[in-house]
Amino acid sequence: MKTRKLFAGFAAAALAASCMAISASATKLGDVARPSETDAAMNDAFYSIGGMAFFMSQEWSWNQSEWFGISDDGKIVIEYKISPVIADKSMSGQGTLGDMGIMINNLPDNYPFDVTISDAKFVAEDGTVTEFPDINSITQADEDPEGGFRIHIRPTDEVNEETGEVTKAACPEVAGWEVPGAFNGGTLSMTVDFGIETDDSSNSSAADGNSSKNDDSSKKDESSDKTDSSKNGDSSSKKDTSAGTSSNTTKTVSSSSSAAPADNSNVNTGAGEFAFAGLALAAAALVVSKRNK
Repeated sequence: MKTRKLFAGFAAAALAASCMAISASATKLGDVARPSETDAAMNDAFYSIGGMAFFMSQEWSWNQSEWFGISDDGKIVIEYKISPVIADKSMSGQGTLGDMGIMINNLPDNYPFDVTISDAKFVAEDGTVTEFPDINSITQADEDPEGGFRIHIRPTDEVNEETGEVTKAACPEVAGWEVPGAFNGGTLSMTVDFGIETDDSSNSSAADGNSSKNDDSSKKDESSDKTDSSKNGDSSSKKDTSAGTSSNTTKTVSSSSSAAPADNSNVNTGAGEFAFAGLALAAAALVVSKRNK
């Protein structure tokens, strides 16, 4: 009896762990916050999201950019000009880099989020361009211990003196920029995209549908013209023309109707998986309860 209770307990724990694993996967921002004309709270939460860039030289004095808000389609475009006087307050051309990067604030608590980073680069005052391929390959926005989602660009590792753990890793593209004279200002920029689908995409789809209908109607007009012209000819050519027109119309209708159910099936499948997980967890808990009694 004890063995059965133990097995049931393990089953419930394993199922709970699997449910937690599902919830820990990356979240699409549009599922929790997006522009809304009907939900004022969600609308306000979405438009409070934004980001800033920051910079510190080897003197470790904090500097930050202006606020960059989020667009309707979930993009935050950041461009931060770091002046030479910030890099080297003595203005002797001996600027250094301690740490620079971006931070995205006011995201909901549903970390991590799906994200796409593009065009991450630094253009120095002399025009030299340094690109950051590792930053451009980021696909998941995790919560930083200091708050928000942050990207750090450092020439050296930040190490915890007590444990020896690397808390912020160095960026290989800026190695050596901690040396006086290696960093004398420039512009840091990148685009952070959380992939919000807007109504424009649905409108464009509708427009495409209308244009396809117009194409079909033009085909019908052409076929009617052909039919009218064939009246002056023999009856066999009239039959061939009408048959071809009917075939084209049938193909167009079937292709447009088969695309619609695909999206609904995906939505239903996702909901079913979560419902199944919840029912299974409840069943496992019931088994344990009965065994204990």
